Amino acid sequence: MRSLLVIVHRWAGLFIAAFLFVAGLTGAVISWDHELDEWLNPDLFEAKLGGPPLPPLELVARFEAANPQARVTYFPLSYEPGKTAGLFIQPRVNPATGRLFELNYNQAYLEPATGEVRGKRYWGQISLDRRDILPFLYKLHYSMHVPDFLGFDGWGIWLMGIVGIVWMFDCFVGLWLTFPQSKRGATSAIAISSPHREKSWLSRWAPAWRIKKNASAYRMNFDVHRAFGLWTWLFLLILAFTSISMNLGDEVVRPALSKVFSLTPDVGESRTPAPIDKPISPQLSFASVLNIAAAEAAKRSWQEPLGSTFYNQQTGIYSVSFFEAGEEHGSGGMEPKTLYFDGKTGVMLGDSIPWAGTAADIFMQLQFPLHSGRIAGLPGRILLSLMGLVVAVLSLTGIVIWFKKRLVRLKRIEHGNAAVGATGAGYVHVLTPGSYRFIGSLGDENALRLRLSELGEKAALLSITRGALPLGRIALLSGESSFLFVVAIIVGVRRMLYRGGRLSMGTGMLFRSVGTVLFSRNFWQAGMLDASYYVRHVRLRVMRAKG
Repeated sequence: MRSLLVIVHRWAGLFIAAFLFVAGLTGAVISWDHELDEWLNPDLFEAKLGGPPLPPLELVARFEAANPQARVTYFPLSYEPGKTAGLFIQPRVNPATGRLFELNYNQAYLEPATGEVRGKRYWGQISLDRRDILPFLYKLHYSMHVPDFLGFDGWGIWLMGIVGIVWMFDCFVGLWLTFPQSKRGATSAIAISSPHREKSWLSRWAPAWRIKKNASAYRMNFDVHRAFGLWTWLFLLILAFTSISMNLGDEVVRPALSKVFSLTPDVGESRTPAPIDKPISPQLSFASVLNIAAAEAAKRSWQEPLGSTFYNQQTGIYSVSFFEAGEEHGSGGMEPKTLYFDGKTGVMLGDSIPWAGTAADIFMQLQFPLHSGRIAGLPGRILLSLMGLVVAVLSLTGIVIWFKKRLVRLKRIEHGNAAVGATGAGYVHVLTPGSYRFIGSLGDENALRLRLSELGEKAALLSITRGALPLGRIALLSGESSFLFVVAIIVGVRRMLYRGGRLSMGTGMLFRSVGTVLFSRNFWQAGMLDASYYVRHVRLRVMRAKG
C-alpha cells in the first residue's frame, strides 16, 4: 500500500506543483489586493474634486451618454469620503453587426462630484503595468489566465477547481506517508531480552515534525517539505477545499452537499448562462430595480443603506446589496445582505443574508472568508499570506525531491548497464501460471525461440534484465506469431542497447509506437497481465484485459 501511495503522491504532486506554486505566491499578495491597488494607483482611487456627490444613477447616466458603446453593469450606491466611484463596464451589442463592440477597458473611475473620468483599465488583462498588476495577479490566482473560447470564460476556473480536488486528496496521501512504517516479522529473541522498551508509534512519528540540523541540502529540503506539510496540514486542507468550493461550487460542491444536507438553491442555479458574446439585455432599468429593492428592504426593517448594484448579463439577474460605504466585504469577509431580481419582470428571485439559512447555507457562505482569512480579521489575513508562501515552498521542495530521486534512478540504471558492459548480455525470465523461471540470455536467440515455443500459451509475462537491474517486461500474446514477434523485440532491444544501455529518444519513441500498435492487435483476446517495458526514457504499458 505504501509504495502505491508514494506513486500517487509523486504524480499528483507533480500535476499540481506548478499551479500551486503560482497560486501560493499570488495568494500571499492578493490577501492585500485592495490596499496595494490603492497604494499603487492613487490617481484611480483618490478623488481630487470637492463638493457634494452626484446621485449614483446620474453618474452612470452621464458616463453611458459619453460612452454609448459601453453598459455599466456595476456601480456603488454610496461613496467613501475622498474616494472615486469605481464602475464595471461591459460592451453593448452593435446593432449593425450583432456582435459586441470592442472596448479596451472594463473598469472606469469617476469623480463623484462631477462624473469626470479619472482613469480606465481592463481588469484582469495580462499586464505588469502598475495599473494592471493587482487585477492580473488576482485573476492568475484563480484561473491561470486560461483564455475564453467556445463562448465560455470559465475554463481556467474549472482547471484550478480540478487542481483543488487533486490537492485535497493529496493532503491525505501526504499525511499518511509521514506515518512511521509498521514493523514486519516476528520479534527476535534478542529484541525480547533487550532491556530497552520498543518506541511508541508517536515517538517514531515525532522526527517527521522536525527539521534535522546540520543535514545535507537534500535532507534539509526533504525535512522542510515534510515538516511544513505536517505543521500546516489543517490550513492546507482548508485552502484546498475552499478552492474547490469557489471554483466548482455549482458544478461539484453544492450538488454533493445538497444530497446530504438541506441547501437553499442558488438564485441562478436553474438558469443556463448565455454565451459571453450574446449577453442578455435587461428590460428593467437600474432605477426601477432599486426602487423595488428599497421597498423590500423597508418591509424587512433592514437598517443598512443601499450599497451597490450589479446586473449579470449571462443570467439576466439584478443583485442589490446593502452595506455602509466601504463595508462591501461585510463582517469577517461574509457577503452583505443582498436581494436578487429578474431583469425582465422585476420579480424578486431570492436573497442572501449572512449567518442565516440552513447549516449548509452558512457553510457555503464561509468559503470565501475561510479562504481569504478575513474570517479572523487582520491576523487571519496575515496567516493566509504566510500560508501562500508555505504552499509555494511545499511545491518547490516537492519538485526538488522528485528531481533528485529521478537522477538517482537514472544513475543506477547507467551503473548497472556499465557493469555488464557492451556485450549485450542479459537475462530473460518468463512468468507462467505456476512459476517464474529463467529461460535464457539475450545473446542466445535460438535457445530463446525454442523455449518460448515450448511454453506455448502458458507464458504470460516476459521479463528482461541486465546485470541486477530490470530493463523491462513485455506481455506475451497467444499464438505462434506473437512469440516470434516477442523474440524480434528481444533481438531489437539487444541491438539498440549500446555502451551503458543508452537508447536515443527518437528511436525509443518509434519503438514504443510500433510496439503499441502491434500489441493492441490482439489485446482484448490475449488476457494480458499488467506489464511494462522500460528502456531508460521509454515505457510501454500494457494493461490486463479481464474476462
